[in-house]
Amino acid sequence: MENKIFLYLYPIQEFNKVFLFPNEFYEEMKREKPFDILNECINERYRKQGYQIVYVLYPDKEMFGINPMPNDRIIYTDIIFKEASGYNEDGTEKEDKDIKYPNEQYLINQLGFVDKIVIGGFHFSDCVKRVAECCLENGIDTLVDLDLTDLFFSLYYQKNYFKKDEYSPERYKKYWQQKASRYGENIDFIEKRFRRMYGSPVYKFYADNKITRKK
Repeated sequence: MENKIFLYLYPIQEFNKVFLFPNEFYEEMKREKPFDILNECINERYRKQGYQIVYVLYPDKEMFGINPMPNDRIIYTDIIFKEASGYNEDGTEKEDKDIKYPNEQYLINQLGFVDKIVIGGFHFSDCVKRVAECCLENGIDTLVDLDLTDLFFSLYYQKNYFKKDEYSPERYKKYWQQKASRYGENIDFIEKRFRRMYGSPVYKFYADNKITRKK
């Protein structure tokens, strides 16, 4: 039997709370509350499709915005949030050299044997990408579900695009290109910009691209 995992990185208050608004906002905008939809998507897209749901937390942080089910798992990073944060405790920005990343291989080792993995969470172009590329280097069939990364909060209410029970890279690319074209960009420039942003093979747009990871 194929071992499939949906891995969600860092559902913590520091990342999730910035996307919350008062209830009156959602009523006025006629939008559903984002975390209700996020939890439903995880269930429909992955839990119901036989994926083991695994959340990654910093050992000094608790889960926020996500409703784990009894069979879900939680694994932990090898560093605490203070080490990974881009800000010092006094609110000043850290220099790049002072920001630590969790060890991606340490996370993957906690998963055990995996045939297929889909990754979401924070942030799609940084930690999510790094973990996904490490999975790919380990020979795991890997995909980043861009809908369920930090991009989720600007996508979930797009009725002409978003589907609760399905992620399609092809549909995402078409939506992104259509949105860019409304600003008058020509198709060649749009394609170049898209490839620059989403060229990693973990997004499954360009199978010919190789992984170029930042160490």
